[in-house]
Amino acid sequence: MKPALAAAALLMSAAAGLAQERGDAAPTAEPAPASAPPAPRDDLALQASRDYLIGAAIGSSANPLGTAEQKLSLGGIWAFQLGRWRFASSGASALLNQGRETVDSGVSTQLARGDRLTLNTSLSIDEGRDWRDEKDPRYHGLGKVRATVRGRLTLGLTLSEHWSLTSRASQDLLGRDGGLRLDTGLNYRHRLSRDTHWDLSFGAGWANGTFRQTHYGIDPEGAAATGLPAYAIGSGWDSLSLGWRLTSAINRHWVGYAGLGVAQLQGAARRSPLATRPTTFSAGLGLAYRNR
Repeated sequence: MKPALAAAALLMSAAAGLAQERGDAAPTAEPAPASAPPAPRDDLALQASRDYLIGAAIGSSANPLGTAEQKLSLGGIWAFQLGRWRFASSGASALLNQGRETVDSGVSTQLARGDRLTLNTSLSIDEGRDWRDEKDPRYHGLGKVRATVRGRLTLGLTLSEHWSLTSRASQDLLGRDGGLRLDTGLNYRHRLSRDTHWDLSFGAGWANGTFRQTHYGIDPEGAAATGLPAYAIGSGWDSLSLGWRLTSAINRHWVGYAGLGVAQLQGAARRSPLATRPTTFSAGLGLAYRNR
């Protein structure tokens, strides 16, 4: 990362607040309305088991590896809860409980919750990558990054009214060379109203050698097939990100978000022959309907 860009990101983070990773950091819990009496535990469980959300999102993003085209995508977002278990697409994970509490993408459940600390576990699909989808034919000789299931453990800590910290460990559970990844985010939240807020977030990511070799490395066979130099890489910090996102519960049923982000590869990952666009930008909009 260039020193000027690193300093700017850190100054923005320090001046406006601490940060989160794109769409996955744990914000501060939403206080219950003072006028609402506490519901019996059985009633709360019954209501939660009926929660669902469905909507659509549009986004623009680029992968820092390969031909690194900026791509526009349109797709559905959904989430629902069955008892203690929650199921959510990544675009919907922050919307199901907007004005309530956060939800991890994939299949998740809460292991522990206190006044300032939460612990969640979840499963998600890592779709991998098929290099034959790249327009540049020289990448077609690279081995496919296989899809796998990742198990995640997420620790959220409320630091103050505006600041929160999240740390997430993600492990490949199928032994498909997905390795271990750790992501940490600091987030500053500013509330515009009870149901509307914006977040300024700063995130950093670390991965072990297995993850990084699979995603950023080139083995001798791949080098021979593509003409790219062989590249071996070990464990280390590989990314920094900065993002801003506005989220609002428009009314009882409709929720939406809009966000902007920038991410940059670091260190040995940035020096990989595959890293043709180390700095990438993203933007997204989403709107969804929830049953309550």
